[in-house]
Amino acid sequence: MSEKKRFLIFSIITLNVFYFLILVLGSGSFLMKSFTLFAILLITAYLSHSFGNIKFGKFSISTGFFFLFPMLIVFGPLITSSVAYAISLFQYAKVDISRRIYGGVQYAISYAVAGLVLQNLGINVYGLIVAFTIFKMLNFIFVDLFLYFYLNRYKNFLDALKYLSLEAGIFTLVIPIAYGLYLNLDDHLEIYFLVYTLLFPLLFVYMLSIENKSRIELEEEKARLSRHVNDLKRVLEVSQLLKSNISFVDLMMRVANIIHDDLGWEYVLVSIVKPDDSIERIAYAGITEDDFKKLKANCPTLSFVKNIMRDEFKISNSYFIPEEANINLPDEMTYIGKYDMVDSTSWKDKDLLWVPIYDRSGKMIAYISPDKPRSGKRPSTEDITILEIFANQVLVAIENSSEFETLQEKTIRDPQTGLYNHTEFYKRIDKLVKEKEKFSLLMMDIDDFKFVNDSYGHQTGDTIIEYLAERIKLSIRHGDIAARYGGDEFAVILKGTEKTMASMIAERLRLSVAEGNPPVKITISIGISEYPSNASNLNDVVFAADQALYMAKMRGKNQVEISN
Repeated sequence: MSEKKRFLIFSIITLNVFYFLILVLGSGSFLMKSFTLFAILLITAYLSHSFGNIKFGKFSISTGFFFLFPMLIVFGPLITSSVAYAISLFQYAKVDISRRIYGGVQYAISYAVAGLVLQNLGINVYGLIVAFTIFKMLNFIFVDLFLYFYLNRYKNFLDALKYLSLEAGIFTLVIPIAYGLYLNLDDHLEIYFLVYTLLFPLLFVYMLSIENKSRIELEEEKARLSRHVNDLKRVLEVSQLLKSNISFVDLMMRVANIIHDDLGWEYVLVSIVKPDDSIERIAYAGITEDDFKKLKANCPTLSFVKNIMRDEFKISNSYFIPEEANINLPDEMTYIGKYDMVDSTSWKDKDLLWVPIYDRSGKMIAYISPDKPRSGKRPSTEDITILEIFANQVLVAIENSSEFETLQEKTIRDPQTGLYNHTEFYKRIDKLVKEKEKFSLLMMDIDDFKFVNDSYGHQTGDTIIEYLAERIKLSIRHGDIAARYGGDEFAVILKGTEKTMASMIAERLRLSVAEGNPPVKITISIGISEYPSNASNLNDVVFAADQALYMAKMRGKNQVEISN
C-alpha cells in the first residue's frame, strides 16, 4: 500500500472515530465531559496535522482542520488559536523551524479571526459559513499567495485558485458535523449523522483522490508523448543532415547540440573509437572550449570503458553507472558540471551514462556521453531508448562518412608509406594467431641503409623508403598485409601461405628491388617464418622471422633466408 493511501485511510478512520466519540460524549452532560473532549480534539488534531496529510498531486491537505474547527466552536478562538500554533510548532514532520513558526502564526491568526467573527454572528449556519469563509481566505492569503509570489509553488494564479476550491470543498464537510455537535443532536438525527460522518467523507475524499491521480497521470502521459514526438523529430532532423555535405566533425557537433538543446541534456560528449583502440573526443555541447580541450587531451582507454560496461549497469543497450558504484574515474577524464541534488532519484555529479554505437560487426566505433538531464532526475528507460534511436542515426552518419573512414585510416597507416603501422601490424597478426589461421611472415630491411643516409642525406633516404614500400605493394597479393615495422624495416603477412611459396614471393620482391632504378641502388635482406610450423604464438613467429633475417645479413645480405 502506498504512503498516500495510508495517510488517507489514517485520516478518515481517525476523523470518524473522533466524531463517533463526539456523538457519545455529546449526549447528556456535555459540559461535564468537556475536558475529555478537549483532549480528544487536541490529540487527533496533532496526529492529523503531523501524519494525516492527504495528497492530491502536488497539493496536500492537512486534516487537522477537521478537529480544530469543532474546537473553535466549542472552546472559542483563544484556546483554538493557541493549540493551532503549538501543533504547528511541535508537529512531528521534517519542517524547518522558520516554516514551523510561520505556519503557527498564520494558523493562530486565521483561527482567532474566524472565532471572533463566529462569536459576533452567533453559532448558527450563517455564522459557521461566514467564519469558515473568513478562515479559508486568511489561510489562502497567508499560505497560498505567499507561496505563489515568493516560493514559486504554482505556475500561475489559476493553480492557486484551483487548490483553494479543492481544499474548501473538502473542508466544508466539517460545517454540518460541527454544527450538529454544537446543537447536541437528538436521538433520531444521531443515526443519520453517524452514517454521514462514517461513509460520506470516506467516499468523497477517496473518489476525489482517485480522480485527481488519474487526471495527473493522464496529463503526465500526454506530456511524455509530446516530448517523445519532439525527440523523434530531432531524430528525423539527423536523417536529413545525412543527405547534406556537412563535414563529419561538424555533423557530430550538430548531433551533440541536438542532444543538448532538444533532448534535454545539459552536457554532451561524443567520442569515436579509432582502429588502434584509442578513444578520441570529437564533439561537445554545453561545455566550454577550454574544458573540452582538457577532456580531449585526457581520454579514457577503450579497455577502461569496456571494463565499466558491465551487465549490472546495463539499461537497454546502454550503461548507466551511478555515483554509488564508486567507479574510480580520474577527475581529468570527466566533466563535473553544476547539479541540484534533491533526493535519491536526482542525477548525481559522478553519475555516468554511456550510449555505445556499434557497427554491423558488433564492434564499438563510438559512444555518446550525455550528462545531467534538465529534469534533474536519473534517466528512465524511455529516455535512454530515445538516445539509442538517435545513436542509430549517428551510426548511419558514421558509416556514410568518407571523412570518418579517412580519420580511421590515418590511425592505422604509416603516413610516409601508406602501409600499416607497427601497432596495426601486431593487431592483424595477433588476430590470425587467435583464429589459428596459417600464414607466413616476411621480415625485411634495406642493406646498409645507414650508409645511404650518411652519404646521400635523409631526404634521399626517405625517397628510398617510399620506393621500397611501392615495390612491396606491387609484389604482394590482395588480402596480404604489408606494414612498416620501423625505420627501414618492413613486414609482410602472407595469409594461407606456406614458407616454400613465401620464399618464391620474397625472392621475386628481392629481385624487383635490386633491379629497380631508385635514386640510389639498394638491396634488401628477407627472413621468413611460418605459423604454426615454426612457432605457436605471436611473439615466437615474429622472433623466428627476425632471426632468419639476421642470418640473411650474416651470410652476405641481398638474400632470402627461411627459418628452420
